[in-house]
Amino acid sequence: MTRVVLLLSLLGLAAPLCAQSGYMSEEYLRERERQKFAKPHGISAEVDVFGLFPFFDQWQSVKADGVKADRVNFARDLNGVPFGAFLDTNVRVRFSWYDSLELGYSFSLLREFDKFEDSTRWNGFIYPEGIDADYGSDFHDFHALYRRDLFYLGSSSNFSLFLQAGLEWAIIDAQVGSDDFTPQDNRERERFRELLPWAVGGAGFVWDISRHFRLSASAFAGYQDGFPTFQKREGRRVKQSVFSLTGRLLFEWRPVSFFSVLVGAKYRYLSVELESRVRHSEFSWMAMGPEIGIGFRF
Repeated sequence: MTRVVLLLSLLGLAAPLCAQSGYMSEEYLRERERQKFAKPHGISAEVDVFGLFPFFDQWQSVKADGVKADRVNFARDLNGVPFGAFLDTNVRVRFSWYDSLELGYSFSLLREFDKFEDSTRWNGFIYPEGIDADYGSDFHDFHALYRRDLFYLGSSSNFSLFLQAGLEWAIIDAQVGSDDFTPQDNRERERFRELLPWAVGGAGFVWDISRHFRLSASAFAGYQDGFPTFQKREGRRVKQSVFSLTGRLLFEWRPVSFFSVLVGAKYRYLSVELESRVRHSEFSWMAMGPEIGIGFRF
């Protein structure tokens, strides 16, 4: 009986010591994180390269010379396959624990050769039904975003929320032509030369699950309606209207400190209009689907 009482007494003394030890351990982690963020971050960089494998939808339209325009769709009008593989790259430079800059670029090149199933109006010209149809769309997509991490959460500060803002821009070269009936003045092509960059803003989060795994999500959008481009076409001032939306969910596995494997999903929508009294050009792009890539950490 004496032995049992002695054992229970020892356990009673050990319990608060264990609790105190656990409390000290948590305090130690917090202090270590505080000291970490108190030091200057320096400069680091992340370079990501993705292959995007989306379902997409794309159409273009040009109204000119008083002739109404038809929206010519890559899949529905020209029987193009609405699935593809496209390149996507991002470079992020971090210059403090809370501030970073991201530069991004992606592109799509679409080509389709078919016949016009109906008479089609394009850029002040009318293609007759049944003749050869050549369709092209070159779309280069750029963005530059400043990101501000608002705060870090968790006992080890492994979860952060951020805001981001910056500019987007696109180079668009659209074409609807025919080898059988070539229009004059290169009217089968429409280059959106007057398009200016537009402002975007958004938010997101980063969760460092462990030293090797990270989950992140972000979204940003931009909108303009009748914004002046300060340029003229055929003597008329050109205005632009833009709506853009981008969303991404990304899972990162980092087997070593300088290399990552990336798996996620991306959504991208862009609608562009350039309008003057004599001309109205439109371009629309939507893509959503999985992506896989690799990243390098410096």
